[in-house]
Formats: sequence, C-alpha cells, structure tokens
Amino acid sequence: MDLQGVRVLVTGGRGFLGAHVTAAVQARGGDAVPVGSAEADLTDASEALRLVEDVKPAVVMHCAAQGGGIGWMKAHPVESGRDNALINTHILDAAWRGGARAFVGASSACAYPRICPVPFTEDTMWDGPPEPTNGPYAESKRLMMSLGRAYHQQHGFQAMFAVLANLYGPGDHITPERSHVVAALLQRVVAEPDELLVWGSGTPTRELLYIEDAADGMLAMLDWGRPDPLNIGTGVEVTIADLARAVARAAGYTGPVRMDPSKPDGQPRKCLDVSRATRELGWTARTDLDTGLQKTVQWYRQVMSS
Repeated sequence: MDLQGVRVLVTGGRGFLGAHVTAAVQARGGDAVPVGSAEADLTDASEALRLVEDVKPAVVMHCAAQGGGIGWMKAHPVESGRDNALINTHILDAAWRGGARAFVGASSACAYPRICPVPFTEDTMWDGPPEPTNGPYAESKRLMMSLGRAYHQQHGFQAMFAVLANLYGPGDHITPERSHVVAALLQRVVAEPDELLVWGSGTPTRELLYIEDAADGMLAMLDWGRPDPLNIGTGVEVTIADLARAVARAAGYTGPVRMDPSKPDGQPRKCLDVSRATRELGWTARTDLDTGLQKTVQWYRQVMSS
C-alpha cells in the first residue's frame, strides 16, 4: 500500500513498538497519528470508537498492549489477559465501525502452543495451549486474530496480524518490572556487577527481532490483505545463555555469567518460520543480532547519561 498522504492511527504510538511504527509511517509519507492511553482508554469500547471517529484513519496500526517481561507477566496474569482482550476487541471493532480500510494488529510468537514443532509455522497456531507463564496474554492475542478473521468473513473487513518475534532495541522499557529479556539483561550488565545473573536455566531459546525491522514488517503487512496470521521475525534461534553472553559482549562486560535456575524459564523454544513473509511479501529482517545489540547498548547509555 502506498502510504503517501494516508492517515494512519497508531495505537500505543508513544510506546516501544508504536513509536517506531509511527516513524516508519512518516518516513513513507503517511499522516501518522500516534495515540496513547492519555488520549483514549481502549479498555472502554466507547472511547475506542470515539478515538477512531475523531481521527478518521484509513489504516489502524494496533500496537497498544499491556505487557512486560516474563516477571511482569507472571505477576499480572489478570491485567495481561483481561486488559489486552478488551483493548484488542474494542479497537478492532472501532476500526471497522469507524470506516477504516485496513487494520494491522501486533500479535506475538507467545501465542503459539507451548509444545510446537520448531520453527513455528502459521498453520500450527491453534494446535495446543500456550506457555502458562504468559498464557492470558497469549490468549488475548489469539482472540484478536480469531475476531479479525470473523470481521473479515462477516463484514469483508481487511484485518491482518503480524506475529512478531521477541522485540528489542532503542526505546524498550527500562523499568525492571516491565523490561523484556534484552533490556533486562542490558540494565544488569551496564551496572558492572560482580557477575551477570540470568533468569532460568539458560537453555530455552528465543528469536530476537530488532525494533526497526518489526516496524518495517508491520507496514509490509499492508500488502498481505488476508486475515491469517503471518510470522514476522528473523528465523534465527538463540539460547538465553548465548543471548546473555552476546549482550555482555556488546556492552564490553567481561565478568562471569551465571544462570539462576530458581527463576522461570518460560517457553522451552521459540523460533518462527518466516518463509511465508519472504515468499509472499518479499520481506526479510535486515538487522543481525550483534548489530542490533550494539545499537541498543549505544541508545541505553545515552538515555542513562542524559
């Protein structure tokens, strides 16, 4: 889709993903309207509809979420499930009622079953229950995608869903209770501890997607045109232990790295099969992990020194 002059509502537009999606829309000549919870409480259906009717977007890029890292998810199963189910449902309905032409929702790799053939392919999304540690959050993403298909079937509404790998990069949460895995490791490393203590056994694997690539992938979804989920990631799997060492290298940390098996591991393995996005959209992630980590470390140090 040519975004030149197109009005695009970006929910969560001042958050981690949303801010980068806003910048990507603007770089393509789009009229991006970033909004946060201060402008509209999307857990309230009437506020979601009022927002869309006021902005009158042609496209809604839905990045708003109530979330955090594994620790926050474990401690807040109600907020991560209830709030996100309401947010996703209300903004999807408001986008359709408000006359938007297209809706792209940010889904997550955590929506896949806990036990699933790796790499995850889109047709296995509903083959089993998600990882219990972030189960309510994952189920809210599944609900959003199921409803998107329903709106497409019943109303012909163009709803699309990017299933994103674990995000990292400039702009991530830097509060310990909300940090994702890379930001959480980075905060500990930059403090130059006697040892870097890492949650879990270190054996689970994750796929890391640099935030600018994620934003680019979200916009590429506008050429998808189908209500089926589509994996957006790198297709590269790394263990938590190796990721911790990579973060340490990027930050110049030379101390020991130790696992803490008393803390939860989360899902055993996460890695997406991204061949469909490459084949059907011509989209691939451009930023390798080491480059992305170096950029993230540079950003973090600038933030902490300002």
